[in-house]
Amino acid sequence: MGTLNKNNRLLILFRVLFNCRFYYPIYLVMFLDFGLTISEFATLNLVWAISIILLEVPSGAFADQVGRKKLVIISSVLMIFEIGILLLTPVGSGIVFWMFFFNRILSGAAEAAASGADEALAYDSIPKTNRESIWKKTMKHVMIMMSVGFILSSIIGALVYSEDFINSTLSAMGFDIIFSKNQTLKFPLYLNFITAIGTLFVALKFEENHKPSKEGNLNAVKESFSGTIKAGQWILHTPAASVLILIGLFYDSIIRVFYTVLSNIYRILKIPEWSWGFVGAVASIVGIGVAILCEKMVNKFTPSVNFGVVTFLTFLGCLAVSLAIPGWGIILLLPMFTSMRFLQYFLSHYLNKVTPSEQRATVLSFKGLSMNLAFGILTQVFGILTAKLYLTGKFDSLIDPELEAFKYCLKGWPIYFGLGCLALHIFIKIKYRKSLTKLISKNTI
Repeated sequence: MGTLNKNNRLLILFRVLFNCRFYYPIYLVMFLDFGLTISEFATLNLVWAISIILLEVPSGAFADQVGRKKLVIISSVLMIFEIGILLLTPVGSGIVFWMFFFNRILSGAAEAAASGADEALAYDSIPKTNRESIWKKTMKHVMIMMSVGFILSSIIGALVYSEDFINSTLSAMGFDIIFSKNQTLKFPLYLNFITAIGTLFVALKFEENHKPSKEGNLNAVKESFSGTIKAGQWILHTPAASVLILIGLFYDSIIRVFYTVLSNIYRILKIPEWSWGFVGAVASIVGIGVAILCEKMVNKFTPSVNFGVVTFLTFLGCLAVSLAIPGWGIILLLPMFTSMRFLQYFLSHYLNKVTPSEQRATVLSFKGLSMNLAFGILTQVFGILTAKLYLTGKFDSLIDPELEAFKYCLKGWPIYFGLGCLALHIFIKIKYRKSLTKLISKNTI
């Protein structure tokens, strides 16, 4: 990382601390263990998405006007409060839903504040003469270090969540202490509270190279909304940007729903709780190889070929999810794990290539907005379908009816993704009459 400047190194550290959450291996299960239902979980995810939708683009435009660093600092402070509110939430109480409701709003606000601003801080700090080559290296290092971060956070998070592991370890060490599930449930959150404080320290060290507007706050807000409208118009009139964002929202939504419900998929596959983190660690190790491969692929292959690889891997992942084979079926999920890494790298690389510097934070926020909107809607639809199927009583004779209803809904994933890809391909061909590769080469800055 010797060729990277200060902001690019800080971006790597910020992304790791902000995104590598210790509770991710148990994400859906954590909501359920606090006392929520799958439909409530889906509703809360929609609340999270809506909060981002309301704040994402204005925050990106605001960053362009008053400074990206301020937005990144705000996101770190919001993350601290986001985790803190869950630590104060009593498990199984009547206020759990509303505590999570406020948590989701804070989380969405933190995500919106960081989205676009952190990347713009790093990208614009690179000299224009070798910006593209250094940015490729930066994104590669981001992916590698995030993979390492996910390895550690996944293993540690799943282990400290498991009361069996904690109690057996304490017993082996000679301690006469017994922790309940309600207590170990919050252990990953305590660890995340520490990393949230770490993100604030990192955010304070960023250097602001962008020259923000010197107008007052009210004028800055007006300029932010004006910039939002202009960026939206630019996206609509720039075919490459429009297509990249369309691809991002469709592919990202189903992959993120997969990650969101992954802990419940582990239960269907009969994977022990203590090992969930190790499964995620293996996926992250593979992600390191993917990061190295991505840099080579953008140099060697066309955008159409690269996104074709993402399509193939995602479809295989959807197929594996629908089969849900206990035990060794976990291996079949590997394509879905890798598809997210490929998608993130390709979207960032190509979208930055076609976006002018003065609109970068705003356009990147548009990308985040569209993807979060699609994710929130798809999560809600999946949650409603699961809840309705559960309420039919079709699975009442089984041990865990709600889990069986969830498993049944997974069978439709390959059909949904296949039809969606076909519709997206037809739309792009009819509207633009050019391949993705030609659109990007034409609009490259």
